[in-house]
Amino acid sequence: MTDDQTTQSHGEIHAENRTGIPARGGPRDGTGTSPRTIRARLAAAVATAAMALAAMLAAAPAALAAGTMQWAPEHTYLTYDADGKRGLRIGALTRTGDGRLVYCMEAGKDAETSYSSSRIREDGEAARRVGWLADHYREHRDARTHAAIGVLVHEHFDADPGAWQRHYAAILQQHPGLDARAAELWQEAESRVPAGIRVESDMVDGIRSGWVDVGVTNARGEHIAGIRYELRIEGPALFDAADGGAAAAVVSGTTDLKPIRHTWNATGAGDVKVHSSYDAPRVEQFVSNQDYIGFGRQESVSNVGVAFRVRKDFTPSIATVAAAKIVDAGQEVADQVTSGVSGDDSHWPAGLELVARGYYFDDIPADRLVDRMEPKDGESIEDFLARVKRRGYEPAAWGSATFTGPGQQATVAAVDGDGEPYRTPARGGIGTWVWAIDASKQSDTAKEYVLADVVTPFLDAAESNSNRAKVEVESTVTEHAAQVGSHLSDTITVSGFPDGHGTFAGDETYSIGADQPIAQVSVWWSGDPDDPANDDAYEPKGAEEPAEDANHRLIGTWEYPAVNGRIRVGAGTPDAHGNPVEITAETHGWYVFVWKFAGDDRVMPAASRYDDKWEHTRVTIEEPEEPEEPCEPEEPCEPEEPSEPEEPMPVTGVDVGLVFGVSICALAVGAFMLAVIRRRSL
Repeated sequence: MTDDQTTQSHGEIHAENRTGIPARGGPRDGTGTSPRTIRARLAAAVATAAMALAAMLAAAPAALAAGTMQWAPEHTYLTYDADGKRGLRIGALTRTGDGRLVYCMEAGKDAETSYSSSRIREDGEAARRVGWLADHYREHRDARTHAAIGVLVHEHFDADPGAWQRHYAAILQQHPGLDARAAELWQEAESRVPAGIRVESDMVDGIRSGWVDVGVTNARGEHIAGIRYELRIEGPALFDAADGGAAAAVVSGTTDLKPIRHTWNATGAGDVKVHSSYDAPRVEQFVSNQDYIGFGRQESVSNVGVAFRVRKDFTPSIATVAAAKIVDAGQEVADQVTSGVSGDDSHWPAGLELVARGYYFDDIPADRLVDRMEPKDGESIEDFLARVKRRGYEPAAWGSATFTGPGQQATVAAVDGDGEPYRTPARGGIGTWVWAIDASKQSDTAKEYVLADVVTPFLDAAESNSNRAKVEVESTVTEHAAQVGSHLSDTITVSGFPDGHGTFAGDETYSIGADQPIAQVSVWWSGDPDDPANDDAYEPKGAEEPAEDANHRLIGTWEYPAVNGRIRVGAGTPDAHGNPVEITAETHGWYVFVWKFAGDDRVMPAASRYDDKWEHTRVTIEEPEEPEEPCEPEEPCEPEEPSEPEEPMPVTGVDVGLVFGVSICALAVGAFMLAVIRRRSL
C-alpha cells in the first residue's frame, strides 16, 4: 500500500513490475546478468505465472477476466508510515468501472490499478458484513469511515496477519480512535446484514390451506427490512393469487421489520416443501500485486424453510345413536346424528355444508339380528341399499340433517313418504337406521372435497332400537251372576305378541333384554262383607286394580304363558305350571278377573281393565221360600181365584207337599159337584 509514484496525477503505477525487472534500462541490471539470462528468467517466470493462473482458474470457476481499475477518489483512505515506508494508505484505494470501491487487503504491498483476475469469496459472516459496508458506503466521502472499513478488511482477509498487526499498531498511533470507528461499523453491519431466513407455517383449514410467514434476520435474530426473498412450493399446493393474478408456486418480495405472510391452498394430497431463499452480500477479491477486496454482488442463499403434508379432499364420517333404545307402538322414532371426519390427515373445510340422509327400517324379527351388513370399500349408497333390499328389507321412513363442520349434532325424527311424522307399528319389531353422505347429491363446491359416498352399516347396534308391540286382550267370564259356593271361570283371548314370544333370550350387543314369558291373571273380590244389600256400592270402577282393604280383596293370582291365543282360567284348567285352577265364590259381592303382562323389551305392558263389565261376576246368597199351610181334610178347600202367572224365581227347587194338598182338594171338590149334578138329573 505504498504511495511512491502512484500519487502522481497521471496515475502511473510503480515503475517496477512483479518480476523485479526494470521497466526500462540497458542490457544488464547492474549485477552483471546477461540479457539472455534475463530473457530465460522472464520466460520461466511467465510460465510459472501462467501455471499458477491456470490452477487458480481451475479452483475458482467463477473467476472473472483480468482488467484495470481507476484510482479511488479523494477522502476514501488515510495515510500512515510503517516499516520505514512513508505515505502508506489504509482504506479504499481503487474503484471498478461500475463505481464499486475496493480496499487493500495486504499490508505493505505496492498498489496498482490492474488485476489479473477476480473471484467471489466464499460466503461467511465476515464476507457478508464487509460486502454490505463496502456497498452501503460507496458514495460516502469520509476518509475515516473508509479507513475503518479497510481495517476490517485486513482483520478478516489479510493473508499475513503478522505484517498487518505491525501496520495496525502504526495506524492506531497515527490515527487514534480508528479502532473504535471500525468496531462501530462492525456492529452496524451486524444489525443490517442478513444472517438467515425464518420461515414459519401453520394450517388454517386442517391440512388443506394455511400460511407461511417469512422474514430475514440478522445475527441477533432480529428482522431486517429491505432484503429480497423468494418462496417456492414443491408439492400439491399453490400460493394464493396476489394483486388479481393466478395462484402460483413461487412468490417473492422484500422483507419488513415483521414477518410477511403468504397463504396457500392444497391442490391435492401429499408432502409439500417450501423452499426459501434471500439475498445476501458477497465480496469480490481482485488479484493484483496488492490484492483488493470490494463488494461483489447480492447472491441468493437457499434452504428448505418448512415441510408439511397437505390434502384437499377429506372423508366425512357419521356417528349415530338411537335416541331411545326402546320405543312403544305409535311413538315417533328419532336418531342422534353427529358429524365428523375419518383419517389422520382428513379435515372438514371451514364452513363447507354437507347433507346426510337417513333410511329407517322397521319390522325386523329379533332372530334376524344376524343380518347385519357392512358397506364395502367404495360402495355407493344406492348399491348398498340394493344389497339390503335383496336381503328382504326396505326403508319405512327417512330423515335428513345438514352439517357445516365436525362435531355437530342433530336429533332427527323419522318421517314417512308423505313427510308426516313416522310412528312405529303395533306389530313391533326391531328398527334400525342407515345413514349416508351421498357425494353425488352435494353442492358443486362440496363435490371438490368429497370424492366418495359415506355409508353406515345396516343393523348397527348403536343405531338400532326395539319397537315394542301392543298387545290386545278380550275376555268374558263364564257366569255373570252366581250364588255363593259357585265355581267361577273366565275365557281370555290375547293377540299382538310377536311370533315365538317367550323364546328370545335377549342380545347384549343390541341392548335388548330377554322376553318375559309369563302373564298373570288375578281375581279380585269387592263388596260389603256385613251387608249383601250394600254390595252394589262397591261395583268395580276405574281401569286400575284397587288397593286391598275391607271392601277389596285379592282372591288369588295365577301365571299363564305370555303368548297369543285363548286362555281358560278356573274350572280346573291348569295354569302355566300345570296346576289346575279352581275359583270358588265364597261370599257375596263382585268377582273380577284381570289379565296383565308386565312388559319386556319387545312388548309393551298390557292389562285388562278392572272395570270391564265382561270380566265381572255378581255373586248373591240363595234365599229359601216360606212353605204354605195345608188344607184341613174334613173341610173342602175353597177354590182360589185364578191369578196372573208369576215369573219363576231365579232359584232351583219347589214345595212338593203344598202341591199335593192342593191337588187332593181339587179332586174332592170335583167329586162333590159331580154327585150333585147326577142327583138333579134323576
